[in-house]
Amino acid sequence: MMVQGDLKEMSHRWIKGLSILGYGCSLAVGLGVPIPVLNAEIAAYTGISDKDLFTQVVDYGHDYTNGIARTYGQVSYAELKSGSIIVNGVDVPTAPLSSISRAREIADTLREWILSGSFLLHEPAMNLPGPSR
Repeated sequence: MMVQGDLKEMSHRWIKGLSILGYGCSLAVGLGVPIPVLNAEIAAYTGISDKDLFTQVVDYGHDYTNGIARTYGQVSYAELKSGSIIVNGVDVPTAPLSSISRAREIADTLREWILSGSFLLHEPAMNLPGPSR
């Protein structure tokens, strides 16, 4: 990765090949994205807890590969991290596809680059798409 003309090395710890049953081969890549905390509202959004952060339960083994857009409910990240969730009355084991310790390692590395001046923040080239307002 090139950052402001300085070559930054990507650690092999931040990229892993994996296989997901029913989905196939994939690649897990750790990314660090600086989020400028410019006001209290942004600070509040970045400080949300796992119990207040929700996602949809989808079937990557069958529905996704067959183009079926279906959800099996909504769960919090705290529920996912507990090791099991209830889906249609069945206790389903859960396992993370991410690593909190590696995420912190990436965040610390990015922080060091920003503080040393080797990674400079700029205005965004374009905004990510979001909900219409």
